[in-house]
Amino acid sequence: MVLHPLGGYTADTLLGAPKHAPLELHLASPHAPERLHLTKAKGESVEHLLLKGLLWALLLPTHPDAVCERDLGLRYRPDVVAMDGGKLPVWWGECGSVKASKLRDLAMAFPQCRFSVCKWGRSDLRGYAAGLRKEMDLPERSKRAPPFELINFPSDSIDRF
Repeated sequence: MVLHPLGGYTADTLLGAPKHAPLELHLASPHAPERLHLTKAKGESVEHLLLKGLLWALLLPTHPDAVCERDLGLRYRPDVVAMDGGKLPVWWGECGSVKASKLRDLAMAFPQCRFSVCKWGRSDLRGYAAGLRKEMDLPERSKRAPPFELINFPSDSIDRF
């Protein structure tokens, strides 16, 4: 069986795939022992699926056990997560739109966890970051060591990565 990494699409046509169309991506990394298989959920955008794969690949060099969409038995399910031996998340990744209230709840529940929010290249992270700072109202940085970071993957990420 031949696997088509981009579900039969090319880098040029992938983002134009209809939102309702089924799609499976098969991603490989030299830092992962196995390929990552992502299946687009009904109504999920191709961009969201790609962001999960890109963020997963970004975490792998330091967290080779990172996974996508792991059910932790919580109210929220991370798009990408790395665990500390399986019990607590040490790095939680969200892709696309995420509300400040969700990030605040997660930060309070997991104060030692690093959080990343990634967006596609055309997103204005400055405005989003300012809104998060204003709305999150977290304890001072000195009381919360792990960072929050916003990642903007370039529009040509499909070709580059």
